[in-house]
Amino acid sequence: MIPPTSIDGTDITGATIDGTDVQEITVDGDVVFTASQPKIYHFGGQVSSEAFIDDIYEYDPTTDSISTMNATLPQNIVLATSAAVDGKIYHFGGAISGFSEIDDIYEYDPATDSISTMSATLPQNLRNGISAAVNGKIYHLGGGFPSGANVDEIYEYDPASDSITTMNAKLPQAISDTDATVVDDKIYTLGGQPDSFAEIDDIFEYDPATDSIVTKNEKLPKNIKRGSAAAVGGKIYHLGGDDGSVIDDIYEYDPATDSITTMNATLPQNIMEAEAVVVDGKIYHFGGSNSSASRIDDIYEYDPATDSITKMNATLPQNINFATAATVG
Repeated sequence: MIPPTSIDGTDITGATIDGTDVQEITVDGDVVFTASQPKIYHFGGQVSSEAFIDDIYEYDPTTDSISTMNATLPQNIVLATSAAVDGKIYHFGGAISGFSEIDDIYEYDPATDSISTMSATLPQNLRNGISAAVNGKIYHLGGGFPSGANVDEIYEYDPASDSITTMNAKLPQAISDTDATVVDDKIYTLGGQPDSFAEIDDIFEYDPATDSIVTKNEKLPKNIKRGSAAAVGGKIYHLGGDDGSVIDDIYEYDPATDSITTMNATLPQNIMEAEAVVVDGKIYHFGGSNSSASRIDDIYEYDPATDSITKMNATLPQNINFATAATVG
């Protein structure tokens, strides 16, 4: 029997499964539908002193290949943050030429390779914040603004209504240069930089359902800023960063037991200011800066199941740090 091309009479061509585009394929002459493989999108960044870019790159882990998209950010941007909801990626704030902070929110649609400027904006110009998506909404935590000070605010952005709300909860201190990821609908931030510019080792847990935040008892083994983090299998992996010098360490944080472990694997070099994104249980780590303050174009794959790291054949089209990235699919 030929599988149907509709569900309850509704054409499913062009629909999504869990936010992933549905693709029509043919098996033995029969038309069937499947979700496309996840891909990673990399936005903007810094390529040299005072040289920022607006490029959007698509990395396909299945083929280990990278493409430059036709769409670009509306301006050259660094130090932004991004998160995906329903197959679209939302890009928040950042800094433009001269490191001037902005409040813009952009929506990138990989299906059409198009970008739109949203009507809503962040309540203030911010860079070096972090964002994470929970239940169809995106939460933006911390960051820095034009006076040079950091903020402790948490904002909720609703893509469905293109509206932003300042939450009652606040970070326990004003921080930037942290990283965050989601486990069981809670957002965890690891390390970061307070206004003193001295790195911290704190782990904060924000629960959007109750709009409450707690400082966990466990801490990172070092005071670290500008690392990257991603969650796999209910555990969070923190890669690299700056503890006063650039490091190559990989830590595993288990929110269920509030415990941290130093993994045997390390990054192939000391790296900070990179991006980490998960696809199919593996973490892909893009660019950043190394110990000599040189930007790099490397892409690494970290497999938590085997605690092993591999340098991919594909590289970013140029050496980049201070970018942002998100997965669709």
